[in-house]
Order: sequence, then C-alpha cells, then structure tokens
Amino acid sequence: MVVLNSKDIGNIGESAALYEFIKHGIPVCLPWGDNLRYDMVAEFNGKLNKIQVKTSEKPNNGAYCFRTESSYNHTTNKKCLKYGLDVDYFVFYALEDSKIAIISTEEIGNNSVVTIRISPPKNNQKNKIRYFEDYSFDKILNHM
Repeated sequence: MVVLNSKDIGNIGESAALYEFIKHGIPVCLPWGDNLRYDMVAEFNGKLNKIQVKTSEKPNNGAYCFRTESSYNHTTNKKCLKYGLDVDYFVFYALEDSKIAIISTEEIGNNSVVTIRISPPKNNQKNKIRYFEDYSFDKILNHM
C-alpha cells in the first residue's frame, strides 16, 4: 500500500476538480506556483470564479469533514485564516469514495469545517445535512 503525503492528497483532489470542470466544458486557468489563496479559476456563471479545493482521505461514520481555513503552520494548525472573499467556491473531494462536491463560499459562510455525507446519519437527522449528490457538478452547474 502506498502512503501518500498531504501534498499528494491535495494534488489528487485538484486533479479531480480540474477533470470535472473540463468534463462540463468549463474553461479553467491554473495559477503559477502555490502561493495564492485559490487553486484554480473557472469560468462559469458569467464570471471568473476563484476555486479552493479541499481533499479528505477517509470518511468517519459515513461523512467526510473538510476544513475551510488555511493555516500558516500545518503541523500546529495555528494562525488559521478564513478564505473569505479570496475564494468564490470550494470543491470538496472525498478520496476513498471518489466523490466530489462544489459549494459556494456564500453558502458555507463562517463555518470552519464542512461535513458532507455519503450515507445518512444513524440518528436519522435530516436538518442541515449535506450529501455529495446534492452538490454534484451536474446539479450545481445546471442551475446557473
């Protein structure tokens, strides 16, 4: 079994996002280097949208959790920075299940973590639950 480092995991997620945009006929620009607050720019909804991609390796109880902040120090997770107006959309990629979702920064609001489910919760909760299929590229991009 190959052990992936965090950079490899992020690269897989970014590749999956790029594939989805291209598959849907959406032009994408990739910034040079990795010093910007976004991973790519995609042209849809009549404008250029800054996209931040987040990847999670494994689900926990049928859900993947994604941080919507960056940190100066990835080891200590100190000095976390919210993306705020630096990003228009997040693309979330679930590595183990090869699931992908796109959610506007506006919908995420100030949440530091976004949880997206692949299966219903055991307590049958229905309110404020996000499922990958509800945020698929097909659903979101067809409503623009």
